Amino acid sequence: MKKFLFIAVSLFCLAGFLSAQSTAAKKTYQMYNNNFMKPKKGHEKQFEDGVKAHNAAYHSSGPHRAFLQQITEGTGSDGWYIWTMGPLTYTDLDNQPNGNAKHDEDWDKNVDAHVEEYGETNLWKLQDDLSYTPANYDPKHLDVWVMDIKPGMRYQFADLMKKMKAVWDAKKYSFSMRVFYNDLWSKKGNDAAIVYSFDHYAEFDQDIKFKEDYEAINGAGSYDNFWKSWNECVATTDEQLRKIIK
Repeated sequence: MKKFLFIAVSLFCLAGFLSAQSTAAKKTYQMYNNNFMKPKKGHEKQFEDGVKAHNAAYHSSGPHRAFLQQITEGTGSDGWYIWTMGPLTYTDLDNQPNGNAKHDEDWDKNVDAHVEEYGETNLWKLQDDLSYTPANYDPKHLDVWVMDIKPGMRYQFADLMKKMKAVWDAKKYSFSMRVFYNDLWSKKGNDAAIVYSFDHYAEFDQDIKFKEDYEAINGAGSYDNFWKSWNECVATTDEQLRKIIK
């Protein structure tokens, strides 16, 4: 009898463990697959039109939905574009439409024919607990900061982003503050990114009095302390502006 009870309890615990494992495996997240591409000189319009048509035919919805960004200023503004697919998961990467004959033929004919060079591909996970995405998010431009986080300092960086998010949550800005972590190890130090959205360059000339907003939420002197802490945990920052091709 005791042996039977021991086996029953063991099986019950094992079932609970497997159930917990199954639940953990179903954890959701938003990840984006970024692919760098440089069109041939003089083929920019054909490239853009080809990508838009390809996306409409094969990447218009679901996890494989795709859109095109052009790097207009900063690193990569010498002709690079970014073809982005998502939000998706690793499981979705196993079910991409590439490998389908019509899909691949369309890409080769309408996109690849205008590509001079393919760059690297990266996977970026949105950190929803550190981010603010405004309602009806559909930006025309992006201001992207890519950071190299010093070893062992990601916790401090995350703490700074929580303080930033608190300001966005309170002020309900019309532009985003979306934080991403690179899900692949990179010797280049591209560990994290902050994506701000804007519709017009004129927005950079507007003074939204962010320092006052920040200190209203986080206390007097907190803005200067933010940048002190930033320099303690961030080794380098690389900024670029991008245009969403629509």
